[in-house]
Amino acid sequence: MKKILLLLITSLLSLSSQAQVVNAKGVGTVSYANVVSQADKDRAYRSAQVASIERYFAEAGEAEAENFDAIQSKIEENLDKFIMSTTVLNEQDQPGMRKYSVAVRTELNVAKLRIALRSASKASQAGPAGNSPMVYVFLGREVAAVKSFDDRVVKRAEVKLDSDVKASGTTRGSEGENIQGNNISTSASKQKTSKVSVNQSINVETGGSTNRKSDETSYRMLSMASHKTAVTSVFSQSGFQVADPDFVLADGDMKSVNADFSKGSDLTPSTMRALVLSLRKAGVPLFVLATFDVGVAAQDPSTGLQRVAVTVTGRVLDVSGALPREVASVPPVQYFAVAPDNAIATTKALKDASLLAAKEIVSRLNAGGIH
Repeated sequence: MKKILLLLITSLLSLSSQAQVVNAKGVGTVSYANVVSQADKDRAYRSAQVASIERYFAEAGEAEAENFDAIQSKIEENLDKFIMSTTVLNEQDQPGMRKYSVAVRTELNVAKLRIALRSASKASQAGPAGNSPMVYVFLGREVAAVKSFDDRVVKRAEVKLDSDVKASGTTRGSEGENIQGNNISTSASKQKTSKVSVNQSINVETGGSTNRKSDETSYRMLSMASHKTAVTSVFSQSGFQVADPDFVLADGDMKSVNADFSKGSDLTPSTMRALVLSLRKAGVPLFVLATFDVGVAAQDPSTGLQRVAVTVTGRVLDVSGALPREVASVPPVQYFAVAPDNAIATTKALKDASLLAAKEIVSRLNAGGIH
């Protein structure tokens, strides 16, 4: 049992140490005069290495790809610093077109690439007094209840009735008296009434409408306190001065924020105005707001473990001007985590999502020149 635990701990440590190493592929192509030379092959080799780094940033998102342009020249000058190893996958020489191509797979040192990005950002280049103060609020939530409504159906019918009476009336017979001796014979009047025959034709016109009401969803708020230190570290290392919202926002601000997001996906105007007022009083220009919607746990088909998805949405507001403006946003992005049970999977998913969301926000701020 002890050996198994030691092996498990060793594997976890090895995974954590390799978390900053990523494999990427790249292709480099060069043209040559007559015959491909070793110098031409070396140029294609280096071009493929640079392409693998560019591919990594392109897969990370638009903001990361834009940030790569700021440090591309620095990376090309020090490829050995950012690439740990390179493996040639394929070579192709096309004498007819006088082109030579090579495909490589590289191991990238992501930690050093991140450091290069931070050093190139405007926030890091500014002095300590020039860095922008920031307050961030990360809200985790999961669906607590969903109220569904039945369809409301309204039916309408118009009926037209046509009646036709064929015969209706009375007949009166003759009336008279005959007197013979002492006998008197009287013929009384008779009244005859014919039966009424009615033919009916009915025209029916139907119509109506169906009203559908959207579901009402209420959320249960989740604590993000355990991930606070790691998220703060991401913003701080990127050159921003992070202020704790507990010391900046008013006592009722967070209660209003939690109440709004427990019922919907946005803040009410009154809550937003109160937040802006508190931020301006404290002299904090940047406000980061992100929500983390935890999905229902399901069994992962490949591992058999519990798999939890977290959908992240974020926005950054600059409240320093006369009117607050949105300077960066993170569209809905999903992150997944797999663990033996629901609780562990949810905790891991929130942790990974919060760190990745913080990095994405920093990348978008750097791309927008916010400092």
